[in-house]
Amino acid sequence: MNEPSNWNITIETRRGGYLESLSRVRAVVMDASGRIVMQAGDMEEPVFWRSTAKFVQALSLFRSGAVDRFGFSDEELALACGSHSGGPQHVALAQKMLDRLGLSPSALHCGPHVPLGPDEAAQLAASHKEPTKLHNNCSGKHSGMLACCLARGWSLTDYNRHHHPLQQEILAHLSAVSGIDPTHIQTAIDGCGAVVFRTPLHGLARAYARLAGDALPAPHQEAGRRIRQAIAAAPEMIAGPGRLCTDLMKVSRHNLIAKIGADGVYGLAAISTPQGPCGLAVKIEDGSMKLLGPLVCQLAAALGWLDEHQMEQLRPHFYQPVINHQKELVGDVHVSIDS
Repeated sequence: MNEPSNWNITIETRRGGYLESLSRVRAVVMDASGRIVMQAGDMEEPVFWRSTAKFVQALSLFRSGAVDRFGFSDEELALACGSHSGGPQHVALAQKMLDRLGLSPSALHCGPHVPLGPDEAAQLAASHKEPTKLHNNCSGKHSGMLACCLARGWSLTDYNRHHHPLQQEILAHLSAVSGIDPTHIQTAIDGCGAVVFRTPLHGLARAYARLAGDALPAPHQEAGRRIRQAIAAAPEMIAGPGRLCTDLMKVSRHNLIAKIGADGVYGLAAISTPQGPCGLAVKIEDGSMKLLGPLVCQLAAALGWLDEHQMEQLRPHFYQPVINHQKELVGDVHVSIDS
């Protein structure tokens, strides 16, 4: 493609063949050089990155020297970049990270919540145990932030707040990889209590394109390679068994780096594509999370990033039937991509 392709993307939820609800989508694909390959809707409209920012936040593990000081493994680095399912393997790994730091879970400022993975949540409920901070999908990220602070000699008590030097450093990282001036990046508080960043949608796409193309700004290139290596080695730590991010990466044979964000946000780094290394950023305007599977899978297929065999393997994610309490099929979800 020589000129950007303008697409119109909508998601219809149908019941009995009739439209029940309509979700509008903004999306942008950018290559590693910064060229816009495709856009749908206003790519200048800001979006909170939510958990799609985790690989950027993990850059401080390298800038601080924490990776080498504490000897973090690929699994631990992946967990720091992930929104894990809260399974026993995730909880144990987050605890292992804290053990390396000589800290207890009480040092985490992320708060507890029920595991994101349905099977993991059911398993915990069956054990009659309450979720802890380690079950929080961001416990790996927060453990990494604590490691950065220990390596820098910074305070641990307020590491997650905007005024803290760690969060100011992460803001600078995000500005560098997204190409957005820091004065044009808005901040707020994320669900886990850490700072969350808001930029135009194209900033998110650019960051993932640079990750895909091994083209992060010079201070971060080696860190980007290490993060890509870690995610490829342990995709189950980015999410978990049966979840969209992990399955996309496995099915694509690690050609895709996939990361979900809350409130209908998704980031995708595609390493080898017909358009070269690319980054995709999407935002479902009404914030629906259940529609991300159909949208991301079918959009990646439309771009030529997934073939028919891979799509068949991802069918549980892109085919979303509407089932009533009688276990009857009463509707479906349809992604409309008009290019």
